[in-house]
Amino acid sequence: MKKRDGFKDQILIVIPPELYVSAKEFTKNLYITDIGYFPQAAEHWVKRPEGCSSCILIICIRGKGIIESNSGRYDIKAGEAVIIPEYYPHNYGSAEGNAWDIFWVHFSGKAAADACRHVYSSEACKPFELKPGNKSRLLFSEICAELSKGLSPTGYELSCGKFWFLISSLSADRKSGIKDGSGIISSCIGIMESRIDGSLSLNELSRMVSVTPQYLCRLFKNKTGHSPIEHYTVLKIQVACRLLDMTTESISSISSRIGIEDPYYFSRVFKKVMGSSPRQYRNRQK
Repeated sequence: MKKRDGFKDQILIVIPPELYVSAKEFTKNLYITDIGYFPQAAEHWVKRPEGCSSCILIICIRGKGIIESNSGRYDIKAGEAVIIPEYYPHNYGSAEGNAWDIFWVHFSGKAAADACRHVYSSEACKPFELKPGNKSRLLFSEICAELSKGLSPTGYELSCGKFWFLISSLSADRKSGIKDGSGIISSCIGIMESRIDGSLSLNELSRMVSVTPQYLCRLFKNKTGHSPIEHYTVLKIQVACRLLDMTTESISSISSRIGIEDPYYFSRVFKKVMGSSPRQYRNRQK
């Protein structure tokens, strides 16, 4: 029989509203309303057709579960987490024939919606892999241990501070890319370098590394601060700088060597990246 809670050895801590209502202003930015740990939770199922008034973070430690939402239906495996924004319709629980161990927390506050967006990026309710070495499990244990001592204002504020750190670490993991995205970016840069004297479109580059243009743009923005094509342009200009520094080649010849046939366009692009024209750059370096 499906159930929401009541599992052997579970931890379930509900924070009295007066504790977070009367908390200091910095705590009100991101605070815990409920937190728990459900070990060996078989037949676990939570159904919220209208969502929840708080945001939810679930981390799967063992076993396998399922989450259903407007974003789709996904499996959640050990070593993965999922974040659910407030008032976002969803159902979740252990997979059929499976028991799972999960840490979970409900949280709210002025910064809660932003915190969710920073962690899930563009896809709410889609599970993501925890980076190796991520300390979320340890932080959850510490928060539960602190709140189990008794709900004092000091202990609560300390716990909310640790939770803020937990969310920040998940956000940082997501930005760096769980499988890091480094392999994809390295492949892209290798392709770009091999085509310095030619041209390359976003769609072509995406096909070559088997990802969507949207995903590739997001990956590059997070890792480099540039779009893929902006990064490609910067690589071209870096080569141009070396040629300006180390050779006496004409500017039009250098322009052609980096795949830009129009030297006037090359000068405009160079100035946009370097802050000076190719001629000014070369003279300044002498």
